[in-house]
Amino acid sequence: LELSMSEDGNTDNYNPGEKIDMKTLQEMDAEDESLRKYKEALLGKMDDLSSPSDDPRKVVIQSMVILFEDRPAGNLEFKLSSEDEIAAFKKASIVFKEGCHYKIQVNFRVQHEIVSGLKYLNQVYRKGIRAVKEEEMLGSFGPQRDNHSVTFPKQGWDQAPKGTLARGTYTAKSKFLDDDKQTHMQYEYTFQIKKDW
Repeated sequence: LELSMSEDGNTDNYNPGEKIDMKTLQEMDAEDESLRKYKEALLGKMDDLSSPSDDPRKVVIQSMVILFEDRPAGNLEFKLSSEDEIAAFKKASIVFKEGCHYKIQVNFRVQHEIVSGLKYLNQVYRKGIRAVKEEEMLGSFGPQRDNHSVTFPKQGWDQAPKGTLARGTYTAKSKFLDDDKQTHMQYEYTFQIKKDW
């Protein structure tokens, strides 16, 4: 199988395969005890799933936390599970001290079916010009009652730009999508880089 890469880094002829719902997956090979235990280790107890019938979303982003290495007032947490919370996040006052070290933590729940190849894409703009484009692979996740939590970078810290030219207001456009190119959430927010907190 030969995969070709497009300019944006995606494979054009990748086929993620046929979708199998959780009930069918549970019933497949039910007589094989070792396979049943393996599926339970990967996906958790399937009878413990809670997928609300009134919420069709497969991925529900609960919150995003900006973890700082040395911010005096601590970390910043933003709830994102409803439209009102996303609107409040868009208006939030977020300040990075130039040169500070930070990480991003995303807390989310998967419901209804397995999500394969969940990615976080973030593009940062300054004065209308794209300054940064980041893509972080979060992984594949099965539905479960508990939240998943992913922090990146996994090792070390990201560093905010520093210097007179770096200070100012930035706009970020973020989205979460999977291997099927389904966008699960997208939002926009602004932040400032200043000389001090």
